[in-house]
Amino acid sequence: MAVEIQDRVARILRRNRFQVEDILYLTHEGQRTVFHLQDKREIPTPIPLKTVVSCIPAGDFWSIQKGIVVARRYVISIDGKGLYTMSDGMQFTGRGRNPAEHKRRAEQLRVLPARSIDKDKSLPFGLLDRCKLMDNAPIAFCAIELVFAQDGRGVDFVFRYCNRAMEPVEGLTVEQMVDRSFYEVFPKGDRKWIVPYADVAMNGTTRILNDYSSEVQKNLRISCFQPEPGYCACMIVAVDG
Repeated sequence: MAVEIQDRVARILRRNRFQVEDILYLTHEGQRTVFHLQDKREIPTPIPLKTVVSCIPAGDFWSIQKGIVVARRYVISIDGKGLYTMSDGMQFTGRGRNPAEHKRRAEQLRVLPARSIDKDKSLPFGLLDRCKLMDNAPIAFCAIELVFAQDGRGVDFVFRYCNRAMEPVEGLTVEQMVDRSFYEVFPKGDRKWIVPYADVAMNGTTRILNDYSSEVQKNLRISCFQPEPGYCACMIVAVDG
């Protein structure tokens, strides 16, 4: 019977052309289990959620409340109240009866050491060397480092490299940006930028963002990739209209 169930789940993956690694989270909706995928597809199945979970790697997924199972690799942060933020921006509140469980999981998410922003830190030598190739590029380019608050509950990022082409886009000098937190430079900055940048820095994904920046009052096209674990590199173009 167990083999038959595993085969049914495997057929769903093959038929819809996705892997376990593509699953952001699973939800129970009505009489169905829904696979929510990284490519934004939602794949329903009549197989019960508990049964599906039994067929996927236990250590890679967390059941955070009844009817919701999240992929650990796509959890960006867990705050002190057990609020889970996923790499697609979705948020789920975990079970309230066991706050220690959420705290333990938040600790496990720390792929980078929890620390305050180090003003004297420089980029790893290899990355700094590569970034310098962009010094005179005609396109705005920066490398940002993902950092966690001391308690592990918050996420921020720090400008570690900016070329001169960043200045007209951001309206600030390189010296005003480098080694400073985004939310120090822009105290009223929109938290929407955290999710995609953290996803790139933590998971090595690539992103192309087309969005309005209230911080600089411009429409921006931002191409993001991971140059080193824990970092997100961005090429930024201001778009008219």
